[in-house]
Amino acid sequence: MMNAKNCKLLFVLVLIGLFLNSANAMASSNGTAREGIYSISRFPDGELLQVDGDWEFYWHELYTPGDFRRDTVRQSPLIVEVPNTWSNYILDGEALPMTGYATYRLYLNLPKEETGTTKALYVPNISSAYTLWIDGIEASKNGVVGKSRDSMEPVNTPKVVPFEVQSNRVELIIQTSNYSQRKAGIFDSILIGEPEMVLQFRDKKIIYRTVIVMSLVTMGLYHLVLFLFRKKEHSLFFFGNVCLFIAIRATLLEEGLASYILPFLSWELAVKLEYLGASLGVLFVSLFTYTQFAKDMNQKLRNAIIAAMSVYSLFVILTPAVVFTRTMIHFQVLIILIFLYLISVYVTAILRKRESSLLNTIAILMLFGTVINDILYFNNVIKTTELTSVGLLFFLFTQSIILSKQYSMSFLRTEKLSQDLAILNASLEQQVHDRTMELQHANIELQAANQKLNEAHQSRSKWIHNISHEISSPLTNIRAYTKGMLDGVIQSDKNYIQLVYEQSLYLSRMLHDLHDMTDMENKQIKFDMKNVDIQEYCNKLYQKYKWDLEKQGINFEYKSSLSDQEENRFVLIDEVRIEQVIVNLLNNAQRFVHENGKIVLELTNEPDEKMMIKVKDNGLGIEEEELGLVFNRFYKNGNQGKSHSGSGLGLAIAKEIVEYHNGTIGVKSIKGEGSCFYFLLPIRFNGIEGQECRPN
Repeated sequence: MMNAKNCKLLFVLVLIGLFLNSANAMASSNGTAREGIYSISRFPDGELLQVDGDWEFYWHELYTPGDFRRDTVRQSPLIVEVPNTWSNYILDGEALPMTGYATYRLYLNLPKEETGTTKALYVPNISSAYTLWIDGIEASKNGVVGKSRDSMEPVNTPKVVPFEVQSNRVELIIQTSNYSQRKAGIFDSILIGEPEMVLQFRDKKIIYRTVIVMSLVTMGLYHLVLFLFRKKEHSLFFFGNVCLFIAIRATLLEEGLASYILPFLSWELAVKLEYLGASLGVLFVSLFTYTQFAKDMNQKLRNAIIAAMSVYSLFVILTPAVVFTRTMIHFQVLIILIFLYLISVYVTAILRKRESSLLNTIAILMLFGTVINDILYFNNVIKTTELTSVGLLFFLFTQSIILSKQYSMSFLRTEKLSQDLAILNASLEQQVHDRTMELQHANIELQAANQKLNEAHQSRSKWIHNISHEISSPLTNIRAYTKGMLDGVIQSDKNYIQLVYEQSLYLSRMLHDLHDMTDMENKQIKFDMKNVDIQEYCNKLYQKYKWDLEKQGINFEYKSSLSDQEENRFVLIDEVRIEQVIVNLLNNAQRFVHENGKIVLELTNEPDEKMMIKVKDNGLGIEEEELGLVFNRFYKNGNQGKSHSGSGLGLAIAKEIVEYHNGTIGVKSIKGEGSCFYFLLPIRFNGIEGQECRPN
C-alpha cells in the first residue's frame, strides 16, 4: 500500500509531467526544410508543424521581397540550420559574430487544397528585432531592425501571425539584427498551423506559465508576511525571496506573459531582471539551505557562494546586456557547481539523520534536474521548455509538507504546554490563595504584635515616668534634709536622721521590687517549684507573722475549711515567692485597718480543683471604681492609710507570681467595711497536676 506522503509525491511528478507535455503539446516535426524549401503534404489534426531545417541565410544583408523579385540580390545564400543562433554558423571558414544583421528566406510548399484558406505562424523570440514578410506582404514586426546598435531597437515578444494562402507556394522573408545579447537570429522553432490551434497553443503556454508564476508569487509573499511576524525565522525570508525572484524570471522568459503583465519594461531592463532572477534565486536557495542544515554546511563555502552571486548580480546591474549575456555559459557552470555542493549538504544531513533531510534531498534533486534541463534548453541542446520554476514549485510543495509537520508538532507541544500551564496555574492559584491567607494571618499577628509593642512601649514609658516620680520624691527629701543639716538650718538630731534613713530604705525596697519585676518580665527569675501541703504551709506563715501583727494592735486569725485527713491539698509552688505574695497582701491589709482592727488568713477548697488563699480585713475598703486598678504598677489608693515605705509595686509583683503558678488573683471590697484579697492555685492529685486555671 502507498502511504500519504508517496501519494503526494506521485501527484507532483504527474503534475510536472503535464507541464512537460504541455511544453511540446500540439507541436510536431513532420518533415524538414531542404535547401530553403519546406514541403507540407498535409496538416495533421490538432497539431502544429515546426518549420525547422535548411533556410537561406544572407549575412550582413537586409533584403526585401522586392530585391528578390527584381533579382538585385548580389550574395549567394548560405544554407543554414534553423533554429540556431547565427554565432554557430561558419562563413568563409570562420564563425559569425554575435552582433550583426542578416536576412532569412524559406519557401513553404503547401497542398493545393489549402489555397484560399487561412493559416497562422507562431513566431517566437527572434533576437533581437525582426521584420517578417509573407508572399511579399509585411506581416509582422518586432522592434526596429538596424545595421548598428544605435539604429536598431530590440524587442522580444512572441506573436501569432495569420495569413491567407494565395497559392500552394508561400515565401517567408525575415530581416533580423542583434547588437544586444548572446543569442542572435532565429534560435527557436517557428510553428505553422490552423489559426485556432496557434492561438490555443499560445494561450496554453501563457496560462500554464501564469499558474506557476502566481503560485510562486503567492507563496513568496506568504513566507515574507510570516517572516514579518517571526523575524527570528530567517528561512522564511530566504525562501520567500527565492519564490519571488524565480517568479520574475519565469515571467520574463515567457515573453507573451511579460508583455501582458509588464508592458512598461524596456527590453534591456527585462533581460537584466531575467538574469538577476537566476543569480539571486541561487543565492537565496543557498541561504535557505544553510538555515535548514547549518551544522552540515561549511561557512566558508557558504560565504564564497554569497560573494560570487552578489558580485555577479552587481555585474549584471552595471553592464549592458550585450556584455553580461556573453557570460551565461560560465554562470551556468557556476550554478551547477553550487547545486552539486548543496546536494552534498543534504546527503550529509541524511547520513547524520537530520529531521526532514530525506524529503529536502528529494526536493533539491528535483530542482537540480530542472536547472540542468534549463541549461541544456537555453543552449539549444534539447527542445523542452523552462522548468526551473516548476522544480521550485515542487521544492515549495515539499517545504509546505515539512512546515506543516513542524507546525503540527509545535501545535501539539503548545497544547501540552497549555495543559501543563493550566495545571500549574491552578496549583499557583491555590498556592497564592494559601500564601494570601498566611500573609493575612501573619498580618493580623503582626498587627497584634505591633499593638502589644505599642502598649508595652506606652506601659514602659508610663512605668519609667512613675519610677522617676517615685524615686524623685525620696531623693528630694534626702537632699533637702542633708542640705539643711549641712547649712545649719536643721539641727542634726535623731529624728531627722531617722527620716533620711526611712527615705533611703524606701528607695532600696523600690529598687529591689523593680529588679524583681524586670526579672519576671524578662523570664529571668528562677522559681524553685515543690509539691507543698498548702494547709501546713499557710499555718506556718500564720505562726510566723502573728506576733508582728498583734504587736501593732491588730487581731490576726487563720481559718481553714480543710480537714487534716483531706488528701487533695497539695499544690506545686515556689514557697518563697508565694510567701512574698501573702506578705504583700498582709502588709497591704495592715496599712488600711484601724487600731484593734482584724486581719484573717483563710484557706478554702474551691470547685475546679483549686485552692483559694484569702487575706481579709475590716479596714477602710476601696472605692468600686478603683478595684480594677489595684494590681497596676505604682498604683496607690487615694486613702493612703498608715504611713509606709511601699513602692506601689507589691500587688503588681504578687499578680505576676500568681500567674506564673497558673493561678489567678483578685480583690473584693466595700468602702468603709474592708477588703478581701484572694488568689487561687491548682491542686495536684497524688503528685499529678490538675487542670490548669487561667485568670479571668
